[in-house]
Amino acid sequence: MLELPVVRRALPEVVVGDAALDRQIRWAHVIEMPDPDDLLKGGELVLTTGLGPAGDPVHQTAWTRSLVDQGVAALAVELGSTWRDVPPAVVAGCARAGVPVIAFHRPVRFIEITEAVHAAVINAQYALLARGEEIHRRFTELILRGRGVPEILAELCAAVKSPVVLEDAGGSLVYYVSGPPGDDLALSAWADVHRAEARGETAEGVLCADVRLLDSSWGRVMALSLEHRLDDFDRVAIERAALAVAIDLLTQQHDEQLRARSRGAFLSELADGRVEEADARRRAEALGFPGTGRGALLPLVAAWRRPAYTRGRSEGADGISWTRLSGDLRGALASTGLAVLLGPRDVDLLVLLALGSRDYDEALVEHVAHLFHGALDRHGLGPADAALAVGGPADTWAAAGQGLRRVRRSAGAATALDVRRWYDARRPGVTDLLHELRDTPELEAFVAEQLGPLLGDGTPRGRVLLDTLEAYLAAGGRKAEAARALHLERQSLYLRLRRIEEALGVSLEDEDVVLGLHLAVRARRFRRGART
Repeated sequence: MLELPVVRRALPEVVVGDAALDRQIRWAHVIEMPDPDDLLKGGELVLTTGLGPAGDPVHQTAWTRSLVDQGVAALAVELGSTWRDVPPAVVAGCARAGVPVIAFHRPVRFIEITEAVHAAVINAQYALLARGEEIHRRFTELILRGRGVPEILAELCAAVKSPVVLEDAGGSLVYYVSGPPGDDLALSAWADVHRAEARGETAEGVLCADVRLLDSSWGRVMALSLEHRLDDFDRVAIERAALAVAIDLLTQQHDEQLRARSRGAFLSELADGRVEEADARRRAEALGFPGTGRGALLPLVAAWRRPAYTRGRSEGADGISWTRLSGDLRGALASTGLAVLLGPRDVDLLVLLALGSRDYDEALVEHVAHLFHGALDRHGLGPADAALAVGGPADTWAAAGQGLRRVRRSAGAATALDVRRWYDARRPGVTDLLHELRDTPELEAFVAEQLGPLLGDGTPRGRVLLDTLEAYLAAGGRKAEAARALHLERQSLYLRLRRIEEALGVSLEDEDVVLGLHLAVRARRFRRGART
């Protein structure tokens, strides 16, 4: 108000209340009558020449008290016609209440000030409404495009320039977006809110909005003020986001699926080495993992086996995704008595088990694999649909992240191997390397150089010779075993092997040749689009 041109022309002086100049003005009103009772609603700028209270200090005190009791935002006095200075009684009454008093040293038409203030208030309200409608439109577009709570909260975080959190009715973390301040500061601020509420205090630096489903509170969305002060627009944005979250929860998502996606994002970042040890502990605890400090961490990764699912899709048979299965799988693995941290990421399911006092042994892994595939079986899935790889125990979060990265690579490689209930990923093998290199031009060229004549034949005869070579190499060069696997007589096998040597121009008695062919045959399984 003090910066309005019409006010500046009146030579305003702040007589008292410099510390309260951030008070919000809702409206402006001129009061010149002796009794101002019941004239205000609160938040008004009152303009006066002092004609109402006049020169009686007792009347001035009562008049000022009436304005204060009605919630006046500020008092502006035009000096000269009634008062040469603002009376001490008026100054003292406003000072006690923290109400700013402004003295105008030059005459001004009050109608010009009220018009300017009202225009500013209305323009601000209109701008707030317009911004609120814009953020509401963006949330609606996200929902119509099939996006969910993670995208809604990411949009909200960008709009309010502060971390945002979604928690359930019990105060447990469901999902969050930290933004530039980072996860550690965001989660610490969220914990501070809960500590203040536990003490019965009103938390500072936070705005909240209830997420209501079917006339009951499902939880709340909150924005945490860290680097930016939250304002009225932020409150509107949070309210609109809470509505969008409720719509999404009702139509698409389930809270367990949201938690699973949040856990999957954390585990993926851990596997990529992007989480510090102390931060990992805090984030895991915030995500509901009670295993911190309870023994070694055992990494597991499951990947959809079928080729169609390994080319960027996150769903398995009949459209069943790891996100949809996460609740059942988490419950099944938790029946071991071990703490479970489980979440989907892309085509994989990432898992950490806290072993507690148990040591790693094959019986434990067999039991875990039995529970895992039992949960899949209830959805009509089995080991032929998903490959489960199990790594070795890790004593730190950093080591667990490295283990997850290695096991994730092994699980991807296992999708092209023979079906087993689980794969031992404690030690990286050749298949892991070939899987990592599957789409490189160098590996493709190597396969073509080693197997070119058999691959380019395209006839049933060429396919038979290629199958024969695979069986022979898989048997370790043992011809009798290869003949049994192919259901051939030995002489027929010998004839095929000679034809292979002739087609490739090599000798299968040469160890280097056999090694190169074996690598090429196995690499074929991992090449994009190859049949498995």
